[in-house]
Amino acid sequence: MSFSLDVKREMSRIEVTEACCKKSELAGILRAGLTMRNTPDRFRLLFSTENAPLSRRVFILAKEIYGLDPGVSGRRTRRFRNRSIYQLNFSGLINDRQELLNDIGLSISPDSGEMRYMNYRVRKRCCKRAYLRGGFLAAGSISDPDKSYHLEVSFRSQLQADEYIQYLNDFGLQPRSIQRKGYYLAYLKEGQEIVDFLNVTGAHKALMNLENIRIMKEMRNQVNRIVNCETANLSKTVDASLRQTESIRFIQEHAGLDSLPDALREIALLRLENPGVSLAELGRMMEPPLSKSGVNHRLRKIERIALSMGFNTGS
Repeated sequence: MSFSLDVKREMSRIEVTEACCKKSELAGILRAGLTMRNTPDRFRLLFSTENAPLSRRVFILAKEIYGLDPGVSGRRTRRFRNRSIYQLNFSGLINDRQELLNDIGLSISPDSGEMRYMNYRVRKRCCKRAYLRGGFLAAGSISDPDKSYHLEVSFRSQLQADEYIQYLNDFGLQPRSIQRKGYYLAYLKEGQEIVDFLNVTGAHKALMNLENIRIMKEMRNQVNRIVNCETANLSKTVDASLRQTESIRFIQEHAGLDSLPDALREIALLRLENPGVSLAELGRMMEPPLSKSGVNHRLRKIERIALSMGFNTGS
């Protein structure tokens, strides 16, 4: 089961007690989810979903709020994957209950079947939450957060998308919008924005799951950054140690280490005996101990002497 379907199933089971919120949620669902099918004998106004709890929720809300009894049917489809599709038939509204359609900001021509979307005002904050939830339930999707952060809701008109975005703005969310394949999309791309959306719409279990995934991803990223940093530092240390050792051996072969001052000869011998240790460790081996910067200063002097004698660092 996808993360998106998990979120929708959780939202479909959220208990709503206020009549105004029930109506707003149903309006959000139907405005975003109703489709018109042109069959040979008539127009069919349908709501389709693969989310069984959502189909039950729409049926119950339609019956409770408007006294409707939409016909329910199910079918199996093998498109993309073997799954069930549930359809609720609202075709009776086209000719007999236009006032109900107007109540949710819809107008349908009985002759042409053309659907027109009108402004739908939601004033109360609790109802805006319900409306946003309804829109997502009907026409939204969310990507697997293990892979990417992306949440979108698609609409058939610019007016619907603009209204939805305005209600998101009322909760401090700043979605982007785009037109794609004849649809108008409102979408969120940041993990924190999606967390806030789930909080606004009441999907708290999904919110916690997403937060846990975000924490694990951040921990993995932090570990990777540390490992990469340590690997880079280790590589620099190895390169420096190799360069220092080669410089010392060059001096040893061409002039002998006795040609070096006592302080430089001591650190040169220690480096030859301990090519893999850090500068700090070399410093602790000396009598008396020498700081890391002091060790580095002496080894650089040795490198300069080797260079002056003709040592080639690229050889």
